[in-house]
Amino acid sequence: MVKGKIYLSYFGAEFGRTMYFVIITWYLYQATEDAFYTGLLVSLGFLPGLLLNMVFGVLVDRFNRKSLIILSLFISLIAVLVLGGAVAKEEIAVPLIFMIHMILQAMGSLLRPAIQAFVAELFSQGELPRVYSLSASYAIIGSMAGAASGGMVTGWIGTSGALMWNGVAYGIALLAIGTVSAIGEKRKTSTQSGWEDFKDGLLYLKQHALLKRLFVIMFVGQLVFHSTIAFLSVYAKDVLGVSATIYGWLDATLSIGGVVAGFGGAFILRKLGSYVTSISLLVVGAGLSVLASSSYMVGAFIGVFAIGIGTTWIRVLLQTVQQLATESQYHGRMASFRMFFNQGSVVISGPLLGWGAGSFGVPYVFWALLIPILFVTIFSTLNGNRDSIKSFY
Repeated sequence: MVKGKIYLSYFGAEFGRTMYFVIITWYLYQATEDAFYTGLLVSLGFLPGLLLNMVFGVLVDRFNRKSLIILSLFISLIAVLVLGGAVAKEEIAVPLIFMIHMILQAMGSLLRPAIQAFVAELFSQGELPRVYSLSASYAIIGSMAGAASGGMVTGWIGTSGALMWNGVAYGIALLAIGTVSAIGEKRKTSTQSGWEDFKDGLLYLKQHALLKRLFVIMFVGQLVFHSTIAFLSVYAKDVLGVSATIYGWLDATLSIGGVVAGFGGAFILRKLGSYVTSISLLVVGAGLSVLASSSYMVGAFIGVFAIGIGTTWIRVLLQTVQQLATESQYHGRMASFRMFFNQGSVVISGPLLGWGAGSFGVPYVFWALLIPILFVTIFSTLNGNRDSIKSFY
């Protein structure tokens, strides 16, 4: 029963996040007709989380993790309803879109380390690989449903109505997590100040080479994942010339690839061990190559599907290894440190990729993303034997 509620919460939160993103990126590009704003939206959206991640990590390790999850979901619910109301009154402006987007992304930066650490409290270490993998699968199903419905609902009832429905998804996630009974903390209660906890977390990261190597690889995986999502709306409109509904299904295909990868995640981790990283990166590279070179719908769907598989293996399986390799009292800080680097990559690259898409065409974005994939593939191959990923399963 507890697992079902956790899975439902993951599903609802990701449904809401992805549906919102499909709605707002399509609306923003229609309003501005400039891909630069799409890149800027992604970049600035991660800026508050980037600045607050270190604080969030300390909060997650010091305070009740369930309460932090509820807080982040409640604020997300209110934010999308406010945005929907502004669109309905035709008072929407680009600065308001950016402000609401930054709030939602910041709450996501709190939600992810809090719920990952909360799950680690609820289940034994032996159960965690399967629970994390299935949680990711249900989250990706939520992403798929949110992306598909975001495009369709926007086409049927408009942006305002779609955002109002968007709030329902966050409400479901909020109710699901609210009914999970919290258990006693498995971590030590800190008696240090918040600043001392932060420095202690940095020292812990410095002393664990595996965590640093995992962060480098996940850094690139998240960069590709978020950049692909961000520029799919531009790609769908400018390269494929399709409607918002088809764009939603294209975005959903990314999630379908993630579902396929997620449900078999624990099996893949057990069978492939440390090779899973190199294989995942090669799959992502193949998907980017197809997407960058194809102007046909079939090629676009194949490329997006491959990116969904590869980035899910990188993000979910390596995050699982990270949790298993980290002592429970450091779960929040290590998750937030990882997100700091991941989001930093998007903050820096978003405007650059947006400028490139506007100047040279959106396929440039996918060609450019192949560069970090190539470097991290070499890095992963050279360090494959030292990662000892399989030993944590």
